[in-house]
Amino acid sequence: MKHILSSFLIAFFLISCSKNGGNSRLESNIESTQNPIENLNIQTKNFIEIDSTGILMFPLEMGENKREDGSYSYKEMPSNGYWNVLFLNSNTNEYNLLTEGKILILDYNYKYGNEEGMSVSKKTNHIFYSARTLDYNKYKLLNEIDPTYLFVSDKFGKNFRQLSPKNYSVNTWKYIQTNNKIILTAYKDSNKNNSFDDKDEISTFEIVLDKNEKLKEVFQNDLKDKLKTLYDRDWKRVK
Repeated sequence: MKHILSSFLIAFFLISCSKNGGNSRLESNIESTQNPIENLNIQTKNFIEIDSTGILMFPLEMGENKREDGSYSYKEMPSNGYWNVLFLNSNTNEYNLLTEGKILILDYNYKYGNEEGMSVSKKTNHIFYSARTLDYNKYKLLNEIDPTYLFVSDKFGKNFRQLSPKNYSVNTWKYIQTNNKIILTAYKDSNKNNSFDDKDEISTFEIVLDKNEKLKEVFQNDLKDKLKTLYDRDWKRVK
């Protein structure tokens, strides 16, 4: 009799465990099918009009509701950036995204090149963007350590392309109105420490807008070698 009772209790325990495990798996499956997109809130907080054309720029931000367990599904973006830009032609109600690639836009400008003390700005039919797109340090997040690139589009937010070289971080840039060129300087990770700092080489590049030519470096190796030789001659530590 004791043997039968023991067998019954063991069977009951196994069935209970099986049911509990089944419920856990079911709950897990339900949680995995919940779509985190439903917790996202699209935010078009501000917008500007481009040169009285009726073309509007909406820099995009995104809010997120907490999940039922109080956690979040998405990484927190830096507070000073946008993850995309939406363009609206208010004359036709046509709209388009700047890009469908992963990007962190730090700044954008269609009035640029202001000289100090002057109110008149240089203008072209372009919009310029400072942005990050490359996880250079492999932290799985675009942050302040990753290189800043210079991008350009037309005033409709189309023909978006990168101007500055890959694996360089832009230091400064200017639009030269007389020859329709962009001149920019950019850091190279010379010491291979996965960051761009004041010990790295800064190179100068140029590109003519609206032409099918590639970005090219302004100062060639022969000049660089001469500069290094002169510096070495005059500034080497005295033993």
